[in-house]
Amino acid sequence: VAIVGGGPAGSSCAAFCALAGLHTLVLERERFPREKVCGDCLNPSSWPVLERLALTRRVLDLPHSKLTSVEFIAIDGHKVVVDLPTGDDCEISVKRSLFDDLVLRRAREVGALVREETIVTALDHNGDWKIATASSEDFHARALIAADGRNSTVARLRNLLPRPTRERVALQAHIPLPQNFGKRIVLQFLREGYSGQAPVNKTELNLCLVGTPPTISRLRQWAQSHFEIAANQPWRTITPLTRAPVPCAHENLLFIGDAARVVEPFTGEGIYYALRSG
Repeated sequence: VAIVGGGPAGSSCAAFCALAGLHTLVLERERFPREKVCGDCLNPSSWPVLERLALTRRVLDLPHSKLTSVEFIAIDGHKVVVDLPTGDDCEISVKRSLFDDLVLRRAREVGALVREETIVTALDHNGDWKIATASSEDFHARALIAADGRNSTVARLRNLLPRPTRERVALQAHIPLPQNFGKRIVLQFLREGYSGQAPVNKTELNLCLVGTPPTISRLRQWAQSHFEIAANQPWRTITPLTRAPVPCAHENLLFIGDAARVVEPFTGEGIYYALRSG
């Protein structure tokens, strides 16, 4: 089995495939560790999957924050606070650079072959899959798994990539943790869009902004004023934020994670769904 994409969906799938005795290859276009635009929050539903991968303790050994509540802030400032589970199966936040690298290393440990900085350029299916790459190296596999995100190269090469359904833009940055922020997630609705905020360790806050092209600059100005951050603050970005779903099962081809659009629609949380589909 060849898996395109080494994020949580692809790396967990690779680990499970290797543990099941399959010859498993991961083709990842970037070099890990790398950051990813994300809210960095790990849903408590993820723990059983991570336990099966023998990763629970190792995830908790990473710098992280245990989150105790989620606070919804309406446009008029009205707040609703919901307590999160406590104890061993609590919700945590952890940088994707650390988490993704850990899960990919686990796939390696259990026998998956991982090729980083490898870009897939062509796919040919004639019984088995022939996978061409930018380095002119070809790979062959009986089954192909697309775990390469919402802008899936596999979907594009197979003419399965839908047009973006909504024109939205996301920005994300790690900024200094404001004093007395607490161990909470904030989902704040604004006239220009919305913001998600969560501490990822003792000193940094994950700050996400979502808007449309006409409003995203005003959202950024709001963030600079609200959090007292510099105008030259670097932001990571993704666009489009959403696409229509891809049918996830084809002949010897499966889509998982963001490539299959398995994302919780209200908060946009996708790490658990990536792990579970993997």
